[in-house]
Amino acid sequence: MTVPNDREIKKHLLAFLLSRPGNRAHAKECYAALANHFPDLTDRELTERYQTSVSKFANAVQFSRLHLVNDGLIYRAGEGPHPSKGVWILTPAGERAAQAATPESPSVSSAERSANREGVLLGWNRALWDGWDETYEGAVNMVISGAQYRTRWSVGKRRDVQPGTDAWLLRQGGPYGLLGHGTVLSEPFDDAHFARPGETSRYVEVAFDVLLEEADILDRDQLDLAIPEIAWRHQFQSGNRVPPDVNERLLRLWHEYTT
Repeated sequence: MTVPNDREIKKHLLAFLLSRPGNRAHAKECYAALANHFPDLTDRELTERYQTSVSKFANAVQFSRLHLVNDGLIYRAGEGPHPSKGVWILTPAGERAAQAATPESPSVSSAERSANREGVLLGWNRALWDGWDETYEGAVNMVISGAQYRTRWSVGKRRDVQPGTDAWLLRQGGPYGLLGHGTVLSEPFDDAHFARPGETSRYVEVAFDVLLEEADILDRDQLDLAIPEIAWRHQFQSGNRVPPDVNERLLRLWHEYTT
Protein backbone atom coordinates (compact mmCIF):
# COMPACT_ATOMS: atom_id res chain seq x y z
CA MET A 1 0.00 0.00 0.00
CA THR A 2 0.99 3.66 -0.12
CA VAL A 3 2.48 4.76 3.20
CA PRO A 4 -0.22 6.58 5.24
CA ASN A 5 -0.39 10.34 4.97
CA ASP A 6 1.19 12.68 7.46
CA ARG A 7 -2.09 13.77 9.07
CA GLU A 8 -3.15 10.21 9.87
CA ILE A 9 0.24 9.31 11.31
CA LYS A 10 0.30 12.44 13.49
CA LYS A 11 -3.17 11.71 14.82
CA HIS A 12 -2.27 8.16 15.87
CA LEU A 13 1.15 9.16 17.21
CA LEU A 14 -0.35 11.78 19.51
CA ALA A 15 -3.00 9.33 20.69
CA PHE A 16 -0.42 6.61 21.39
CA LEU A 17 1.86 8.91 23.38
CA LEU A 18 -1.13 10.16 25.38
CA SER A 19 -1.92 6.54 26.31
CA ARG A 20 1.56 5.85 27.65
CA PRO A 21 2.78 6.52 31.21
CA GLY A 22 4.28 9.96 31.34
CA ASN A 23 3.04 10.64 27.80
CA ARG A 24 6.28 9.18 26.47
CA ALA A 25 7.51 6.19 24.45
CA HIS A 26 10.62 5.05 22.61
CA ALA A 27 10.62 5.57 18.86
CA LYS A 28 10.64 1.81 18.20
CA GLU A 29 7.52 1.38 20.36
CA CYS A 30 5.83 4.11 18.33
CA TYR A 31 6.64 2.42 15.03
CA ALA A 32 5.18 -0.88 16.20
CA ALA A 33 2.07 0.64 17.78
CA LEU A 34 1.24 2.83 14.80
CA ALA A 35 1.72 -0.01 12.33
CA ASN A 36 -1.27 -1.73 13.95
CA HIS A 37 -3.50 1.08 12.69
CA PHE A 38 -2.48 0.41 9.09
CA PRO A 39 -2.95 -3.32 8.44
CA ASP A 40 -2.39 -2.94 4.69
CA LEU A 41 1.26 -2.01 5.13
CA THR A 42 3.49 -4.55 3.39
CA ASP A 43 6.32 -6.47 5.05
CA ARG A 44 8.72 -4.56 2.83
CA GLU A 45 7.38 -1.19 4.01
CA LEU A 46 7.71 -2.33 7.62
CA THR A 47 11.05 -4.13 7.60
CA GLU A 48 13.23 -3.16 4.64
CA ARG A 49 15.78 -0.47 5.43
CA TYR A 50 14.90 2.80 3.69
CA GLN A 51 17.27 5.76 3.29
CA THR A 52 18.64 6.27 6.84
CA SER A 53 15.59 4.77 8.57
CA VAL A 54 14.85 1.23 9.69
CA SER A 55 11.97 1.10 7.20
CA LYS A 56 9.90 3.23 4.83
CA PHE A 57 7.07 3.38 7.37
CA ALA A 58 9.45 4.33 10.20
CA ASN A 59 10.83 7.11 8.01
CA ALA A 60 7.32 8.51 7.49
CA VAL A 61 6.68 8.35 11.26
CA GLN A 62 9.94 10.21 11.92
CA PHE A 63 8.89 13.03 9.62
CA SER A 64 5.45 13.23 11.24
CA ARG A 65 7.13 13.41 14.62
CA LEU A 66 9.38 16.23 13.31
CA HIS A 67 6.30 18.18 12.19
CA LEU A 68 4.78 17.74 15.65
CA VAL A 69 8.04 18.96 17.19
CA ASN A 70 7.91 22.05 14.98
CA ASP A 71 4.31 22.62 16.09
CA GLY A 72 5.38 22.47 19.73
CA LEU A 73 3.41 19.26 20.44
CA ILE A 74 6.37 16.91 21.03
CA TYR A 75 9.56 17.91 22.83
CA ARG A 76 12.81 18.12 20.89
CA ALA A 77 15.41 15.46 21.64
CA GLY A 78 17.09 16.15 24.97
CA GLU A 79 14.24 18.37 26.19
CA GLY A 80 11.19 17.78 28.37
CA PRO A 81 10.86 15.95 31.71
CA HIS A 82 13.57 13.31 32.21
CA PRO A 83 14.65 13.13 28.55
CA SER A 84 16.19 9.90 27.30
CA LYS A 85 17.79 8.95 23.99
CA GLY A 86 15.24 7.88 21.40
CA VAL A 87 12.23 8.66 23.63
CA TRP A 88 9.46 10.90 22.32
CA ILE A 89 7.53 12.98 24.88
CA LEU A 90 4.34 15.02 24.53
CA THR A 91 4.48 18.67 25.53
CA PRO A 92 1.53 20.10 27.51
CA ALA A 93 0.22 21.52 24.21
CA GLY A 94 0.60 18.06 22.67
CA GLU A 95 -1.38 16.51 25.48
CA ARG A 96 -4.19 19.00 24.92
CA ALA A 97 -4.11 18.40 21.17
CA ALA A 98 -4.24 14.63 21.66
CA GLN A 99 -7.17 14.93 24.07
CA ALA A 100 -8.96 17.05 21.49
CA ALA A 101 -8.24 14.35 18.87
CA THR A 102 -6.60 16.76 16.44
CA PRO A 103 -2.95 17.02 15.40
CA GLU A 104 -3.19 20.69 14.53
CA SER A 105 -1.44 23.27 16.63
CA PRO A 106 -3.76 25.83 18.25
CA SER A 107 -1.47 28.62 17.11
CA VAL A 108 0.60 28.41 13.91
CA SER A 109 0.95 25.24 11.84
CA SER A 110 4.32 23.88 10.72
CA ALA A 111 3.38 24.61 7.10
CA GLU A 112 2.73 28.28 7.93
CA ARG A 113 5.96 28.50 9.89
CA SER A 114 8.03 26.98 7.10
CA ALA A 115 6.64 29.54 4.63
CA ASN A 116 8.32 32.34 6.61
CA ARG A 117 11.51 30.54 7.62
CA GLU A 118 14.93 31.00 6.08
CA GLY A 119 17.49 28.30 5.53
CA VAL A 120 21.27 28.27 5.80
CA LEU A 121 23.69 26.03 3.90
CA LEU A 122 26.26 24.36 6.15
CA GLY A 123 29.12 23.15 3.99
CA TRP A 124 31.03 19.96 4.81
CA ASN A 125 34.15 18.81 2.99
CA ARG A 126 35.28 15.55 4.54
CA ALA A 127 38.83 16.08 3.29
CA LEU A 128 39.10 19.29 5.34
CA TRP A 129 37.20 18.28 8.50
CA ASP A 130 35.88 14.99 9.81
CA GLY A 131 35.48 15.72 13.51
CA TRP A 132 32.10 14.13 14.19
CA ASP A 133 31.93 12.80 17.74
CA GLU A 134 31.37 9.20 16.65
CA THR A 135 32.29 9.51 12.94
CA TYR A 136 29.67 10.63 10.46
CA GLU A 137 28.32 7.10 10.22
CA GLY A 138 27.85 7.09 14.00
CA ALA A 139 25.94 10.37 13.79
CA VAL A 140 23.69 8.83 11.11
CA ASN A 141 22.93 5.89 13.39
CA MET A 142 22.13 8.22 16.29
CA VAL A 143 19.55 10.05 14.20
CA ILE A 144 18.07 6.77 12.95
CA SER A 145 17.43 5.82 16.59
CA GLY A 146 15.16 8.88 16.96
CA ALA A 147 17.66 11.21 18.65
CA GLN A 148 18.98 14.48 17.28
CA TYR A 149 22.66 15.05 16.66
CA ARG A 150 23.70 18.33 18.25
CA THR A 151 26.90 20.10 17.36
CA ARG A 152 28.20 23.50 16.31
CA TRP A 153 28.87 24.51 12.71
CA SER A 154 30.71 27.32 10.99
CA VAL A 155 28.59 29.97 9.23
CA GLY A 156 31.46 31.93 7.67
CA LYS A 157 31.29 35.63 8.54
CA ARG A 158 27.53 35.82 9.06
CA ARG A 159 26.13 37.44 12.19
CA ASP A 160 22.44 37.38 11.21
CA VAL A 161 21.58 33.67 11.39
CA GLN A 162 18.60 33.32 13.72
CA PRO A 163 17.59 30.40 15.99
CA GLY A 164 14.91 28.36 14.23
CA THR A 165 16.56 28.68 10.81
CA ASP A 166 16.52 25.47 8.75
CA ALA A 167 20.05 24.08 8.54
CA TRP A 168 21.02 22.17 5.40
CA LEU A 169 24.12 19.96 5.47
CA LEU A 170 25.73 20.45 2.05
CA ARG A 171 28.35 17.87 1.13
CA GLN A 172 31.30 19.38 -0.72
CA GLY A 173 34.42 17.83 -2.16
CA GLY A 174 32.49 14.82 -3.50
CA PRO A 175 29.94 13.40 -3.41
CA TYR A 176 28.09 16.67 -3.93
CA GLY A 177 24.60 17.42 -2.63
CA LEU A 178 22.45 17.56 0.50
CA LEU A 179 23.08 15.02 3.25
CA GLY A 180 21.09 16.38 6.18
CA HIS A 181 18.57 18.74 7.70
CA GLY A 182 18.47 20.33 11.11
CA THR A 183 17.55 23.45 13.05
CA VAL A 184 19.78 26.29 14.21
CA LEU A 185 19.61 26.60 18.00
CA SER A 186 21.69 29.70 18.72
CA GLU A 187 22.80 33.05 17.41
CA PRO A 188 26.30 33.11 15.86
CA PHE A 189 29.30 33.21 18.21
CA ASP A 190 33.07 33.33 17.74
CA ASP A 191 35.45 30.55 18.79
CA ALA A 192 38.70 28.91 17.72
CA HIS A 193 38.84 27.98 14.03
CA PHE A 194 38.06 24.33 13.36
CA ALA A 195 41.07 23.84 11.03
CA ARG A 196 43.46 26.78 11.39
CA PRO A 197 45.22 27.14 14.78
CA GLY A 198 45.44 30.69 16.06
CA GLU A 199 42.46 31.90 14.03
CA THR A 200 38.79 32.22 14.93
CA SER A 201 35.60 31.27 13.14
CA ARG A 202 31.93 32.07 13.61
CA TYR A 203 29.59 29.22 14.62
CA VAL A 204 25.99 28.38 15.46
CA GLU A 205 24.68 25.51 17.52
CA VAL A 206 22.62 23.15 15.37
CA ALA A 207 20.53 20.01 15.93
CA PHE A 208 20.36 17.62 12.98
CA ASP A 209 17.14 15.59 12.78
CA VAL A 210 17.90 13.83 9.48
CA LEU A 211 21.30 12.62 8.26
CA LEU A 212 21.57 10.48 5.15
CA GLU A 213 24.21 7.93 4.35
CA GLU A 214 26.51 9.30 1.67
CA ALA A 215 25.24 6.74 -0.85
CA ASP A 216 21.73 8.21 -0.43
CA ILE A 217 22.74 11.85 -0.99
CA LEU A 218 20.28 14.22 -2.68
CA ASP A 219 22.72 15.03 -5.46
CA ARG A 220 23.25 18.44 -6.98
CA ASP A 221 21.95 17.36 -10.41
CA GLN A 222 18.50 16.99 -8.82
CA LEU A 223 18.99 20.17 -6.84
CA ASP A 224 19.93 22.11 -9.99
CA LEU A 225 16.66 21.08 -11.63
CA ALA A 226 14.35 21.57 -8.66
CA ILE A 227 15.90 24.63 -6.99
CA PRO A 228 17.73 26.56 -9.72
CA GLU A 229 17.80 29.79 -7.67
CA ILE A 230 20.73 28.39 -5.68
CA ALA A 231 24.10 28.02 -7.39
CA TRP A 232 24.67 24.49 -6.10
CA ARG A 233 27.94 24.11 -8.05
CA HIS A 234 29.41 27.32 -6.67
CA GLN A 235 29.05 26.94 -2.91
CA PHE A 236 32.54 27.50 -1.58
CA GLN A 237 31.82 28.52 2.01
CA SER A 238 29.46 27.66 4.84
CA GLY A 239 26.68 30.00 5.93
CA ASN A 240 25.04 31.00 2.65
CA ARG A 241 21.41 32.10 3.00
CA VAL A 242 18.37 30.30 1.54
CA PRO A 243 15.48 32.81 1.18
CA PRO A 244 12.12 31.82 2.75
CA ASP A 245 10.30 31.13 -0.53
CA VAL A 246 13.16 28.97 -1.83
CA ASN A 247 13.55 27.29 1.55
CA GLU A 248 9.88 26.29 1.54
CA ARG A 249 10.32 24.54 -1.81
CA LEU A 250 13.54 22.93 -0.61
CA LEU A 251 11.68 21.56 2.42
CA ARG A 252 9.05 20.02 0.13
CA LEU A 253 11.72 18.50 -2.14
CA TRP A 254 13.57 17.10 0.88
CA HIS A 255 10.41 15.58 2.31
CA GLU A 256 9.51 13.95 -1.01
CA TYR A 257 13.04 12.63 -1.44
CA THR A 258 13.41 11.18 2.04
CA THR A 259 9.93 9.65 2.24
